[in-house]
Amino acid sequence: MIKLTAILRVTDRKLNKLDFLITLLFILLFAFPLFPFHFTNSIFMLLSIFTLIAYFIKPFNVIKVILLNLVFVIPFVPYLVEFCISNTNYIARFEFEKKLFFFTAPLIIPIFIRITGFKNYKIALMVFSFSMVLLTIYTVIYLFINNIPFSPKAYENGSYIFRDYFEHISGLHPTYYSIFALLASCFLLHPPSFANNIFKLICKILAGILFISIIFVASKIALFTLVIFILMWIIRSKSSFIKKFIFIFLALFLVLISSILVPSLKNRLGEIISFKKKQLYNNTIFQRNIIIDCSLEVFSENILTGTGSENFQQKLNDCYIVKGWHEGASQNFNPHNQYLLLGINYGIMELIFFGICLFLIFRNIYTFPEGKYFMVAIIFFFFTESILERQMGVYFFGLISLLLYNVNLESNFLLNLVKLKIKHLNN
Repeated sequence: MIKLTAILRVTDRKLNKLDFLITLLFILLFAFPLFPFHFTNSIFMLLSIFTLIAYFIKPFNVIKVILLNLVFVIPFVPYLVEFCISNTNYIARFEFEKKLFFFTAPLIIPIFIRITGFKNYKIALMVFSFSMVLLTIYTVIYLFINNIPFSPKAYENGSYIFRDYFEHISGLHPTYYSIFALLASCFLLHPPSFANNIFKLICKILAGILFISIIFVASKIALFTLVIFILMWIIRSKSSFIKKFIFIFLALFLVLISSILVPSLKNRLGEIISFKKKQLYNNTIFQRNIIIDCSLEVFSENILTGTGSENFQQKLNDCYIVKGWHEGASQNFNPHNQYLLLGINYGIMELIFFGICLFLIFRNIYTFPEGKYFMVAIIFFFFTESILERQMGVYFFGLISLLLYNVNLESNFLLNLVKLKIKHLNN
């Protein structure tokens, strides 16, 4: 399938033991969906330590590449500033610690890639994808053993019990699981070029398993993004018009059948109908409406300077109470929108800087086929979930975007180096 040498031989030169070690640590880091946070943090700390040791043994100029990686740091500087001036307020500290990865990884990962010449990014993405497959299989087996999929009560109130069990067993919120599984499916459909046909077939089967799981988890934004992915694939496909038409027809037919036969999906889509008929507090669409209304209200009231990360939740809770949604206040629901959350915390300029930095990141990773899907998924999911407010979301966005971004930077660096050598030889 894939030879071990293909995974580890990431440069044209022979790896020394230290390069070998940090390469293994880096690849292992992408299995983070399977690990508890303290283990993943330990892996990253070891990677950081050994990468810096390798750099001090053989130092080189990394100033330019570090400066280019500041796009990952700039949006979160206000968290550091607030933490420093708030007399270490525990809320400000908590919010800053969740973003700490963005103050360290943009330094470590570029140095690691420059030291090892790591460019087999697909290997890291495969590790992430296979970890999601293992997590999915384990979760599904547990649910079936406990008879959850066959209990009618599990699918009431937006399939609350089913989704709650799924989150408890997998350790991932259904929305987080859905975006992870969705992108893992896309990564599996783009295996390494050196993989043989058997491995490619296995990847397609595993991608199908993840797609099915996404349908059963029934995250609305994931299903919407899946439709966008299908349209992207159709547009990029070189198939004939007839084949594309047949594929669209089959896709629509499967969606229709799934919405009728899959209880969780049927119930989730049924919330749209019940929302139009009567606004209920236990209807997730109605809840989302209150959340977005309050978020926009708090943002507009604090559009210039923001509320600060230590105050935003209380402002939102006050708004929930005014609107009669006391459950939202008691559970401290955040805006469920990454853009709005940053804007509420630190004002319109923070939101603009974040948008600019995202554009610069996406401009670099768009050259990869996986990067296109990652970019589209992040743009849409940021509208419905505050992904960067959980450590798992930080690792997901940070690791994959930093990997693709810096592999592209390193490729451009090597290309420019070759051009300079050719120009020198010609002279």
